[in-house]
This record gives sequence, structure tokens and C-alpha cells, in this order.
Amino acid sequence: MRKRMRGIGRLGVICLSCLMLLGCGGPSEEKIAQAQETYAQLAKIHNEVVEAHKEIKDASLDKGLQALAEKVDKVDDFALNEMKDEDIDFLIETMNTIKQSYEEYLAKINEIKASEEAAVLIPIPLTLENNTEQTFSQIILHPQNDISQKIDVLQGAFGFEPKQSLTGLVLNKDVNATPWVLELENVEGTSYTLELPVKDFDENGKVLALTLDAETGEILFQE
Repeated sequence: MRKRMRGIGRLGVICLSCLMLLGCGGPSEEKIAQAQETYAQLAKIHNEVVEAHKEIKDASLDKGLQALAEKVDKVDDFALNEMKDEDIDFLIETMNTIKQSYEEYLAKINEIKASEEAAVLIPIPLTLENNTEQTFSQIILHPQNDISQKIDVLQGAFGFEPKQSLTGLVLNKDVNATPWVLELENVEGTSYTLELPVKDFDENGKVLALTLDAETGEILFQE
């Protein structure tokens, strides 16, 4: 093998060209072929990790990945034609161990990437218009999967009366476009719950007009 990696930071890509040189005598061609194939697999998973690692901001894996890259660097120093079959077997075992570590790191990177993407929130401006004949004493907004993020729109200060509009509200759209819930309670104590399809909203904002279905008595919204 020839040395291919020098002074790498967040990992460098391994090139699979002229990695191993064959000579006369020495180990069997079959054993050398096994080592070459294992190295090719190791290089492949290494390169996958390199590309995946570029897509995350978390630097907590850098030190461990650098240590693995240095192990690959040492593997690349061996000249197979000068080794015995049993030594090549040990080398193959070593490369498989490194490959397994890379596979574990790749799984961790994918978890971190998913977590980072989920943490990205797009603010969606929201305006509510009261096109009903009711006055609402309470308006609550929250993501469908997290009531701890409840927003008390009115905060008990005033009622949301017919023909009024509420502006300046904001929904945070996550990577999964999790629906938000609008909870209403009128001055008579009647409660209503509406699901807001955030997946259809964008950063330009949304205007929702509240209306009353005369037949069912349900509160609906019109865009």
C-alpha cells in the first residue's frame, strides 16, 4: 500500500488507485486479493463518513474520527508483497475492525443530522380574523406534539370580538411540518379545537378567517 492521507482535519477522502503493489514470491495472490477487497470496503465506508460528516455542525465526533483516519493511514503503509499470509490475515482483521467503527460513526452522524434538521424552525407569521358573531375570551396556540410550547394569545387582557383581527402571531414550522393546534373558548365557556396544516404554510405568512358552521355549530377557518 502507499500512504494517501496526510495532515487531515475533518477527514479526507481516500483515493483507490495503486494502493497495493504485487511482487514476486511472498504471500498468495488470493490473500492479497482479499486484503485489497477489504481495503476497498474500508475506503468506501471512510468516504461515506467523510461526506456525511460535512453535513453536520456538531464537532463532538471530530477527535474520534481523526483517530480512525490515522489508523487507516497506518494500514496504508503496509506493502502486501513483503508480508506473510498470516500477517495479512491480521491486517484484514484490523481493517474490518476499523470498518465496523466507521459504520457505528456513520449511524451516529445520521442521528445528529436528523436532530439538527429537526431543530431548524421556520417562523410563519399568522393573522387571525374573527368572522363569527362570537367573542372569544381565550385563544391558545401550540404544536400538536408539544403542549409545553403553548402560547396564550390574549393573556386574559381582552376578548377577541367579531370583525376584529389579531396580527403578530408566529408559528414555528419544523422539518416535519408538525401541525399546530388552535384552541378557542368563547365568553359563554364553549371550547373549540382546530388543527392548522402548517405544511401548507410558508414564511410569507398566513391569514386565517374564523367562521361558524351554522349547521354543525363548529368553528372553521377560511384562508
